[in-house]
Amino acid sequence: MAEFWSAFLWAALIFAARVVDVGLGTMRVQLIVRRRKVLAALVGFVEIVVYILVVSKVIQDIGNWFNVLAYAGGFAVGTLLGMVLNERMGRRVVEATVIVREPVERVEAVVREAGFALTRYTGEGRDGPVDVLTVVCGTRQLPRLIQAVTQVDPQAFIYTQELAGLRGGYVYGIKSKL
Repeated sequence: MAEFWSAFLWAALIFAARVVDVGLGTMRVQLIVRRRKVLAALVGFVEIVVYILVVSKVIQDIGNWFNVLAYAGGFAVGTLLGMVLNERMGRRVVEATVIVREPVERVEAVVREAGFALTRYTGEGRDGPVDVLTVVCGTRQLPRLIQAVTQVDPQAFIYTQELAGLRGGYVYGIKSKL
């Protein structure tokens, strides 16, 4: 019975360490994208130490299926945790590009009324001229922006991209520290 509990305890430890390892890996990648070099290097150091310790324990006793399953399960849960941490980490800023065919003045008014600043210009689409609105906002405000646009133009084409940095201007939902 003691042998079972020992194996179970090691498997639980491997699972937890793998969750931490993969979660740290996701954080490290986000820190690299945000150009936080020193912090990314420190997180990477801790991540690889945990990884080496865990993988060596699993390989030492490769016939123990508890450890192998704990390793794989920890990877899966660590991936989910990393995604959640990614969503919660810092102030993420996106640029939303909105291409509309409805009268742009109505869409623009609703978006501005919702508190967003925007830049408007004309572009050339496949089927002729289109109006383009560019809005910079925090990712948490993005659903409000999309809802404001689609209430006027349900067929609007909206795409976003995360911004690594910005300076000046007005960004809805982001404190002025940026």
